[in-house]
Amino acid sequence: MKLISLNAWGGRLYEPLEKFIKHHAVDVDIFCFQEMRNGEKEDKSEGADEIEDLFSLVSEMLPNFIGYFAKQVEGIGSAAFVKNTIKVERGKSFQIIPAKDLAHLKRPNGNSYYPRIMQVVSLKDPEITIYNFHGIPGNKKRDTPERDLQTRLLIETLDKDSAPKILVGDFNLDMDTNAVSVLGSRMRNLVQEGGFATTRNHYYEDYLAVPFSDYAFVSRDISVKSFSVLDEQVSDHTALLIEIS
Repeated sequence: MKLISLNAWGGRLYEPLEKFIKHHAVDVDIFCFQEMRNGEKEDKSEGADEIEDLFSLVSEMLPNFIGYFAKQVEGIGSAAFVKNTIKVERGKSFQIIPAKDLAHLKRPNGNSYYPRIMQVVSLKDPEITIYNFHGIPGNKKRDTPERDLQTRLLIETLDKDSAPKILVGDFNLDMDTNAVSVLGSRMRNLVQEGGFATTRNHYYEDYLAVPFSDYAFVSRDISVKSFSVLDEQVSDHTALLIEIS
């Protein structure tokens, strides 16, 4: 089984993103996206260069997949697409950190950050739970009290699930943070194990100073056949590809 995780960046690089998805859909079984647009945002001044109906367009690109959208706020969230030959027990999402707990953190435009959500897709065969996550942005991807809380709540969520687990997404964390270390002490950090230099690219202005943001963690009862950070430039993040036996 193959899985790709990618921050879709709201579809800003739509044409290469479309080519990328259609190319990999031939042999990839699951796509996990962060920053997936699905309608108009409440703040219409944001995301003018994004594709509002990106979820619908990706659904059309993937006719042999079932799409699951997890709303973060109106018009944006995370999404998972699972090949229709794979049995899904359930797909759900829930808030890890509500907006009120992040209201004191401000984005460059002065607005508060969105609540943090967890998208969960539980597979029947193989019996694996896929966790698709987008972590708190800002603060140069360093450890903060809010990220300490985020990590604790992530671990509490994972500990409730006895099934083999894959946790992917844009964590907005640099590699040498305590948060990444704590997660890596409980699950395999495939980006670190592979010795990859970055999960960003030149579309992100600080990619040389802050080279990491995206990760793939797997529980130790999952047999990983291969893992790679892909070269295609379809976002300001790179895509992660996991193949498990």
